[in-house]
Amino acid sequence: MTLGAAEDVLREACRLRQERVDCALATVVRAESPTSAKAGARALVLADGRVRGWIGGGCAEPAVAETARQCLRDGRARLIRVGPAAPAAPIAGMTHFPSHCHSGGTLDIFIEPLKASPTLWVYGASPAAEALAQLSACLGFAATGWMASRDQPNLFKPRAAPDEKRKPDFAPDFAPDFAVVATQGQGDLPALTAAIEAEAPYIGFIASRRKGEKIQQALLKKGVAKGRVNAIRIAVGIDIGAETPREIALSVLAALVAHKNRPPAPGQRADGAADAGRCCGGHD
Repeated sequence: MTLGAAEDVLREACRLRQERVDCALATVVRAESPTSAKAGARALVLADGRVRGWIGGGCAEPAVAETARQCLRDGRARLIRVGPAAPAAPIAGMTHFPSHCHSGGTLDIFIEPLKASPTLWVYGASPAAEALAQLSACLGFAATGWMASRDQPNLFKPRAAPDEKRKPDFAPDFAPDFAVVATQGQGDLPALTAAIEAEAPYIGFIASRRKGEKIQQALLKKGVAKGRVNAIRIAVGIDIGAETPREIALSVLAALVAHKNRPPAPGQRADGAADAGRCCGGHD
């Protein structure tokens, strides 16, 4: 796909964000002639290295694509220089890529990741669930609330936003990044079942460890795979001595942010080693 003006690139970036497609935005911040790209030129780089826009053609694109992939992996922006010779003295924060193009020009390019907002599904209508849905927006999560109706206590449906007159028809074709069950006694088992069926890679349960273990046993009896059951984070959250619903929500969000920013190695936890039981323990 070829994009023309820099404005086209920004419009395409907005479209990709709506479709939850990660990409990186590359912007020429300095051009030393002769170069085909000038200061202000922009392009998008997808995770597979495809470039949409103009950032200097074949001389610059390989360096931009390689750097963009690094940005998308760790979420950090980078500044690179593409030119025939490295600067006489290293420039802090800048990586030099040698160019063998005959033009002999130099480009300084700033590359920043544009990653889709992490999705969070909150199950339950408890005060902690309400607080979690509200506070998560401040941290950039795209949150959807799920709750059971009185006539269908075992079926969790999306909850309408306060300004909506009816519940929306919501059938997402993607799994959420995070799911937190904050039912606190009102549909714990069906909510956890729904979160597992949604294939959320991270499932947290706001409950005491004792209660959580009983629910896990009930899930196993239902035939849920042991690996998925054991992956549920019981008493989810970082231990801050939380008591109120907002404090509980804060501790849970701290754990989600820790996991998002520092994905754990296999067998390790990013949110405080051992499920921080005191954080939400007892808040059933």
